[in-house]
Order: sequence, then structure tokens, then C-alpha cells
Amino acid sequence: MKPFKHRIARFGAVGIASTAVHAAILTTLKIGLQIGTGPANLVGFLAAFGVSMYGQQRFTFNDRLQGQRINTVGLAILFLINALAALLLGQFAKAGWVVLLPILPAVINYLLLYTFSGSPLFRGR
Repeated sequence: MKPFKHRIARFGAVGIASTAVHAAILTTLKIGLQIGTGPANLVGFLAAFGVSMYGQQRFTFNDRLQGQRINTVGLAILFLINALAALLLGQFAKAGWVVLLPILPAVINYLLLYTFSGSPLFRGR
């Protein structure tokens, strides 16, 4: 089992990479191709989610997954919670709390991925 600090460091590195993918796609579509913010952000979010899930399974939680991957049900739950959190946090965040928008979903994701990767209910595809 990986020490907590190593798992958090890997989780953060994958998160930074997926955030960079999101930002690059959003910027390219919005500025480069003149696509609206909503669709551009959605495409960026979907790509970032894919990068994040691949990276977290491969690098952060691979020991807990024991050579398997999170199954479709687990990925669907993670996706829905991410989308719902982004929507709700974006709608209800006060101006001073905007800084927490990227942090709270990361905490939620870490806890869910840790739980899902250790549970046979969400493994094996």
C-alpha cells in the first residue's frame, strides 16, 4: 500500500495534468475556433475527466485496484457526481468562495476513488 503522502502527490499530479487538458481544449475551442463557452467547456471537461480517470486508475490507485479498472457503473457514478458538483458549486458559490471550486470536487473525487478502488463492487472491466 502506498503511503498517504505519495498517493496525494500522484493524485495532485494527475489532477494538474487533467486541468491543463481542460484549459487547453477550452481555450483552443473558445478562442481558436470561436465556439461558445458552454460547448467548449463541456468538451474540455469530458476530455479532462477521461484523462483524470485513466491517470488516477493507472498511477494513483493502481495498488488498490489490483490490476483491474473501475467498472462502467463506478465511472458513471463518478461522472454524475462530478457534473452535479460542478453545476451546484458553480450556481451557489459566493464570490469569496470561488477559490474553493476546484478544491472541493478534488476532495470528493479522492474520497470516492479511494472507496471505489478498494471495493470489488466497482472493479473489474
